[in-house]
Amino acid sequence: MKINELILGSSSKFRAQILRQAGIQNFRQVSSDADEDLIQEPSPKRLAQLRSDHKGMGVPVTKPSLIIAGDQVLEFKGKPYGKADSEDQAFERLRQFSGTEHQLHSAYTLLHREPGQNARVLKSEVVTANMAMRDLSDEQIRAYLKTNEWQGCAGCYQFENQGVHLFKGVVGDSFTIVGLPLPQLLCDLTVLGMDLLTKPEGPWEVS
Repeated sequence: MKINELILGSSSKFRAQILRQAGIQNFRQVSSDADEDLIQEPSPKRLAQLRSDHKGMGVPVTKPSLIIAGDQVLEFKGKPYGKADSEDQAFERLRQFSGTEHQLHSAYTLLHREPGQNARVLKSEVVTANMAMRDLSDEQIRAYLKTNEWQGCAGCYQFENQGVHLFKGVVGDSFTIVGLPLPQLLCDLTVLGMDLLTKPEGPWEVS
């Protein structure tokens, strides 16, 4: 099948930045029409995967496209956590996470879609990072929240920025922590026939 366009099916500036920093410029960013809150699942890891798939299905296209969708869910003591609705809620969550470990489940989905047709999932994967947070005082948490980095992030922090001060150790790569496991994603694209280092002049031929 032919692929004329590569789409990042996400409004996330962090995922777009990951692709651009890797030298990938030939993509278009399109927000999904899907409501991820409709997807409910008790397993945090499975929830991330289902929401990623669901968001990918809701990305509109104007030509044969390969869509990259993604979602991230934080797991703490077996329960899923999403984005905080307020600074007070972010404070309570960081207070909970202080001195403990939690997991960040970063899902990505590769889908093929043509205009007027439903999207078809080609690959769906979840990569997990284990995050060990320092013992934090209320004063330290409030000082961090003043950066406003808690906004729009599953863990109420941006590890790639000042949020790194909150941690004593992590097991996992920075791409997974930010929300798009790039090495695994690029390998899957290459297997499909979309090696982004050697883009052809015309459409990609994807198996």
